[in-house]
Amino acid sequence: MDIITAIRRERGHYRVTINGDSEVLMPASLFRERQLEEGAPVDLEELDNCLMVRQYRHALDRAVAALASRAHSKHELESKLLRAGYRPSTVEMVLYKLEKEGLLDDADFARQWVEARANRHMGRRRIAQELRHKGIDAEQAEEALEAIDDDDQLAGAVALVEKALRREKPGEDPRKTANRILAMLARRGYGYDIARQALEAARTRYAED
Repeated sequence: MDIITAIRRERGHYRVTINGDSEVLMPASLFRERQLEEGAPVDLEELDNCLMVRQYRHALDRAVAALASRAHSKHELESKLLRAGYRPSTVEMVLYKLEKEGLLDDADFARQWVEARANRHMGRRRIAQELRHKGIDAEQAEEALEAIDDDDQLAGAVALVEKALRREKPGEDPRKTANRILAMLARRGYGYDIARQALEAARTRYAED
């Protein structure tokens, strides 16, 4: 039997900890109906079924508010709702509703993310890693990454190198400068070939100026 180990009142609801590790977010009205107490046994499966309906509207409103603030991947939104204390069954219903209404679309999210990060001069490798972290599947990620033009990637890398060269330390060994800049480009996700081309192009322009 599952045991209630902690109860914490929050604005509009109660956060109930079960077995010391599982948290359940309960609307205040339902909490009062159930009259739960710390140390009391609880049927978690039965509570889940009850919460599925009672949590749904609150969880849906929270999810829509999150999407209004910025785009989320399905994995991101799912994690956020679970961390907030909504039961998995409730979260599943909310995600299904949002996908059906076209408000949650991983392919569209991936396209937006790639465009935004490329515009901030992030390399393809870094963007791909970020998409994996956000739960975008490999096929959708690859399709979105195809929008990154090689010439644009090179131009972005050149812009970063030029900025770094303007901050070059007086008297610094050129090899040390080059290694520092190449390491910076690698951290931002640019491959070695593009990084080298960008360094050479930027140095040429810098010397001409």
